[in-house]
Amino acid sequence: MKRFLILLLCALIVFGGCSSKETAITSGGEEAAKPDKTVEVIENEFYKMATSPKRPVAVMIDNDSEASRPQIGLEDAYLVYEIIVEGGASRIMALFKNYRVEKIGPVRSARHYFLDYALENGAIYTHAGWSPQAQRDIGVYDVDNINGLIGNDTNNFWRDYTYDNTWHNLYTSTAKLSEYARSKKDYKMKASEGPISFLTEDKITGDTDCTNLSFAYSQMYRVGFTYNPETTMYERSINGKPHLSQTGLAFPAKNIIVYEVPNYTLNDGQNKGRQDLKNTGEGEGWYVSMGKAEKITWSKKSRTSKTEYKKIDGTELKVNPGITYIQIIPQGNSINIE
Repeated sequence: MKRFLILLLCALIVFGGCSSKETAITSGGEEAAKPDKTVEVIENEFYKMATSPKRPVAVMIDNDSEASRPQIGLEDAYLVYEIIVEGGASRIMALFKNYRVEKIGPVRSARHYFLDYALENGAIYTHAGWSPQAQRDIGVYDVDNINGLIGNDTNNFWRDYTYDNTWHNLYTSTAKLSEYARSKKDYKMKASEGPISFLTEDKITGDTDCTNLSFAYSQMYRVGFTYNPETTMYERSINGKPHLSQTGLAFPAKNIIVYEVPNYTLNDGQNKGRQDLKNTGEGEGWYVSMGKAEKITWSKKSRTSKTEYKKIDGTELKVNPGITYIQIIPQGNSINIE
């Protein structure tokens, strides 16, 4: 009788369709469900987007004064770099693989050392104007770029005077940029993997509690992140005030990587105070996520090579799936973890 039941059950499975669970027969003849087979099905939408072969679009975003704020679009990026520029302020480069972001900005001009990070991510570099050094290096390194102040590229940008009437009011969208890059510039729209490796799901690492993270680019410019355990995200602040989007919400971060590199003022004869970085070599920093912080190392062999981020034990750093800020701050500025 048992053998008959087993044969009958097999026939039902073959002809009646598959189930997500295996079924067994108990000694008493009843069916008993076995656990699901171990098949990795990645459901995290951020992970699928950030690790897709889509080519990222990098956009330079103004951040040098209150006039540049509130910005918009950072909340839709998957990777954000912030680096010092002239005057002790910072500038932001946000990377997107979501080609449906409707508004990003204000867009600002290129600085040559941001190209290093656009190149290592294989990104299409978007900017509005450039420094002489950036203009030179875009040509030297053959950087695929879209310039909001020159020629037909300008058709992908618009002015919005809601928040500012001077030059802090130029905006774009990834919808415009991606279509223009593909159809008019004939840029490739796929890229190889960038320097940041994402986990498929959240994982708490590190043994140092970190509810508040803060550091400075200069005496006039301080950045902070405060952990929200309900959302498992950090909320960003500038000079002690929430750093708000035009949506009215604070910009979120799942992960923050922060480390120091030397910077110095260029002697380019223009007396603009433009900066340069000594960002090749190696050093230590911090990885912050899920309310914890841990020491890491970074290394970069050349301007065009990928930055390698590793744990202290030498294994590759993999970050949680979510918006990641890479904060490259001037050497000697303290990193405060509370």
